[in-house]
Amino acid sequence: MILHSFFRLAVVAGLVSCSTLAAAAATTAASSPANAATTIPGGRYGNVTVTRPSGPLRGFVVLFSQSSGWSAADQQSADALAKAGALTVGVDTARYAANLAANVGAEPAQKNETCHQLVGDAEALSHQLERQSQSSHYFAPIVAGTGQGATLALQVLEQAPSNTIAGAVMVDAERTLDARFKPCPPDPTIIRDKIPGFVEKASTGNADRARLVALVTPHLQTVATHDEDVSDLPLIELPAAHPNGLMAIVISGDGGWRDLDKTIAQALQKDGVSVIGWDSLRYFWSEKPPAQTSRDLARVMQTYGARWHAEHIALIGYSFGADVMPFAYNRLPEALRAKVSLISLLGFAPEADFQIRVGGWLGMPASDKALKVRPELARVPPGIVQCIYGQEEEGSLCPALTKTGIEVIRTSGDHHFGGDYNALERRILSAFKKQSGVRD
Repeated sequence: MILHSFFRLAVVAGLVSCSTLAAAAATTAASSPANAATTIPGGRYGNVTVTRPSGPLRGFVVLFSQSSGWSAADQQSADALAKAGALTVGVDTARYAANLAANVGAEPAQKNETCHQLVGDAEALSHQLERQSQSSHYFAPIVAGTGQGATLALQVLEQAPSNTIAGAVMVDAERTLDARFKPCPPDPTIIRDKIPGFVEKASTGNADRARLVALVTPHLQTVATHDEDVSDLPLIELPAAHPNGLMAIVISGDGGWRDLDKTIAQALQKDGVSVIGWDSLRYFWSEKPPAQTSRDLARVMQTYGARWHAEHIALIGYSFGADVMPFAYNRLPEALRAKVSLISLLGFAPEADFQIRVGGWLGMPASDKALKVRPELARVPPGIVQCIYGQEEEGSLCPALTKTGIEVIRTSGDHHFGGDYNALERRILSAFKKQSGVRD
């Protein structure tokens, strides 16, 4: 079975317990009505206080307390944030630090870790609780706090890959972080922004929670859909500085636009290919059937093909994004299919879900609604397809395609290809230029 990117980040890397996620799901499903505060297991956070909005969900906030622990004033802030539309998780900062020091809530692989990936604890609960809330949109978490909680919030943001944490809100931050948190430095193999999200700061002298709520609220979102353009789609524009007529559309894995997908896209951009990144976590948070996915892909191809004067288009998918790609391509109008010179499938699985699911994050089999990809792939011209897999990857469909006319490429490593994303980009770019007739 292919391990999708969230599972690898949150479980294999030791960021959150599988049993904790399951317990949180069960507790949340049976929880009390909206606006009531509920206590659930929060992994290494310990028990957390969840306060839900009564109206439409507009955001997700992880609210860290001061070093003295979760207080009535903190709960008042959570209530105010929920009233503004934020699903709010209250974390007792003192308990969190103590749990990290004592390995409470840790998987066996975490027992001897020399530093802590704090960002995964926030993201894992965000994924779990937003899915349980049945929200049709995914909101990257905002981390916020006062005092030591504010210092912790900024550290979580600074550690995060891009497009993982929306931003940090800090009120009366302390100068130093409790040594028990021991945050790991950012992964140097991943291209990331210096500060991958917004930062709001305030100094009030009295840990003014009302000020914290006022700083968070403008960053809560109102979701709107406009059929006449592509503004409703979670796209990332990466136009080449010196375009060469080539354009790529990169559909990410189920972890969102963050590491492999982003790194390959930025490398292509540097090599003269204009790129549109497509965030699967946000787009497929609610189910998108193949026909709708294809219609949206057509809108993107038409809009940016004209804007960037692209003569040749590559469709690149990683993991979840690869699985859905043949379905989207086959339903395009003939004129748009003719513009596609390459389809590159990385970490390609035998079945495709069209909605982000908890099971996918936890490495479980595809859902009962998943569609077989082999019949769809058989309808795609094999000469324009390349399938890339890691030699240690389990469940990839690529090895079965070696005698079909498809270019099958085996790399080192597993579902992340040994981390050599630049080598992947070179293989993709070489095939794209060859298929398009573009010379170096």
